[in-house]
Amino acid sequence: MSEIIAAIDEGAAQQLFDGAVAGIGTLSASDSGSLGPFTVSYAATGTLSNGTVDLIAPGTIRIADLRLDWHLDLSFQLDIGEFIPDIHIPQVCIHIPCVGDVCTPRIDIEWPTVTVPVSFGDFLKTTVDLGPSLMLVSGVWKVEGVVLGVPNLQFGASTAALLTAIGLAIAAAVAWIPMIGPLVAVLAAGVLAAIGIAGLTGLLGPILTLFIAGRRFPITDVDEAYEILSASGPFDPAVHVTVENLGVEIQHNAPEDELVLLADIKP
Repeated sequence: MSEIIAAIDEGAAQQLFDGAVAGIGTLSASDSGSLGPFTVSYAATGTLSNGTVDLIAPGTIRIADLRLDWHLDLSFQLDIGEFIPDIHIPQVCIHIPCVGDVCTPRIDIEWPTVTVPVSFGDFLKTTVDLGPSLMLVSGVWKVEGVVLGVPNLQFGASTAALLTAIGLAIAAAVAWIPMIGPLVAVLAAGVLAAIGIAGLTGLLGPILTLFIAGRRFPITDVDEAYEILSASGPFDPAVHVTVENLGVEIQHNAPEDELVLLADIKP
């Protein structure tokens, strides 16, 4: 028969989770991805906070409204000629008596490729389910909750403003190019239409999921040599038992759900 090592209710589980989240600190990731038709390089940071614990028998720890504050620095190469046509003005000659032919110069403008850097931040919320995980590491049972999946990401209302930020970044990146001034609005509109909201979520979703999916939150540690009685003097040493196997389950013990650690022990 298993012995109960510990049992905690949702209030205690909430305190453990809050401490675990605070200990994670700032997360970071960098790589490349797709932003609509563009390949972008990015560096992202994120910080987790909040989240309400709900213990669900027999083995689910649900975290509702887990918040991720994120910041993203990205850049992509923009071939302007893919969105506005190159300009070719042919030479025009006029014959002027006593002067001869007077010709305008031929003008050819082939739009360059520019680098567009964008910096933006916002937050999102999600609800995730954690499953218990047990590992024996160097004589210590590690009890953790592991994120099983991220069903959906609820982006903040201002995330759509990332499109506006991209438009402003495009205008800044091409400002040095002669004769493009009147065409900047056309260029920005074409790029933003090609990206769209689907392009934003297609980029942000996989990046920000990295900060949550599979994350491990420590619950507690249990020594394999578990002390059941403390030493009371030099001739009365502490008494230990060996925790051979450890299990974790969520039980409904009215009026509350509890996370319970069950151990097989031997002297």
